[in-house]
Amino acid sequence: MVLLALTAALLSGCAHLKGVVLEEVSGRPVRTAVLTVGRPGGIGVLESHPVNQNGEFDFKISTADVHKVYLYDSAGSPDAALHLTESQLSDKMRLRLPRAPKPEPEMVIPRQ
Repeated sequence: MVLLALTAALLSGCAHLKGVVLEEVSGRPVRTAVLTVGRPGGIGVLESHPVNQNGEFDFKISTADVHKVYLYDSAGSPDAALHLTESQLSDKMRLRLPRAPKPEPEMVIPRQ
């Protein structure tokens, strides 16, 4: 079924990506998730698609770019991005994303 949908998308020239990003352990929506076409934090990000308040996304991309889709938590480092494979892409996606670790608070050393 997924192969049939991808084949139809390839013939139409665009792929429809729609779904929700959920926290890996709790299953809650990740409101800070972003999907990019091109590696986030790298040179040449073609598109950036933040999720809504419910962790949902809905956008179309060129079929030539289906191998360039990444998912990351904008509250963390873009180096921790997940590269999505073509077999994961559809219009009914439920993506699980590990939460980005919270940044360590800066240690302030009092002046003497």
